[in-house]
Amino acid sequence: MEKIDFVKLNQDILDEWEARINAKEKEPNFAPDGILYRGKPEDYATYSEFTENKEKENKLWSEAPIRYMFLTKDQNAWGDDAWDVRGETGRKQKDSESIPYRFYRNLMYILYGLTHSLDKLCGYDDFTNQQAIKEYDEAPLARINVKKQAGSSSIANGTLEQYINDYKDLLKKQVELLDADVLVCCGYSESVGETGNLILNFLKENVYDFDKFDDWIYFEKEDDKVKRIAINAWHLSYSGVSQRDFYEGLVSSYHNFIQKHPEFVKHR
Repeated sequence: MEKIDFVKLNQDILDEWEARINAKEKEPNFAPDGILYRGKPEDYATYSEFTENKEKENKLWSEAPIRYMFLTKDQNAWGDDAWDVRGETGRKQKDSESIPYRFYRNLMYILYGLTHSLDKLCGYDDFTNQQAIKEYDEAPLARINVKKQAGSSSIANGTLEQYINDYKDLLKKQVELLDADVLVCCGYSESVGETGNLILNFLKENVYDFDKFDDWIYFEKEDDKVKRIAINAWHLSYSGVSQRDFYEGLVSSYHNFIQKHPEFVKHR
């Protein structure tokens, strides 16, 4: 079977997306995303960043037994220029064991919990920052912002929904191309209808035929076997719940689902 060049095809979608944004929006400020870069990290004045290694990224994604994707709203650029999501290390220096921002701490901890709860449940205190960072740096992981224009610290649900609708053909194309197995939809809000999550609603209505397992877990079957899972999560920066409770609720529900559907972890 011919190998898929995920990196190139994702870039083709991004190029089309950026061109449309440049033609449509007054302040484009485009933030590219996709499979995280897996080249060597570099330190800069106030941040660190991974370099690109297309061959390694394609190989990792193509051969992954489980592909993980975090779908978030938009990039919080604090009013500045956007950056490439794929290069994010989530820490200020590449060798630091500190995860200073809630967004990245939740992301790295939840990712570690998901990848290490396929058999025995991995608790919040069962690993260190160093282990979580290492997993984040090496796991088959993609990040997608459903709104590619960089924003600020918050976005109204109506604005986000309008943006999703305006570019839903490209969002659908990108999600289908990357074909993730576990999609963490970061945007639950009590004010949103149906699932409570605009991102998960989009996936259910436009991309995948998800059924509900519990408040956290949605799943799609093919030939009577679970093919993929969507997780209904809060925004990764949400402060209305402790990081421990966020982690334990999400990961324990995922582990419970895996125990009931052990075939999922071997479906590729």
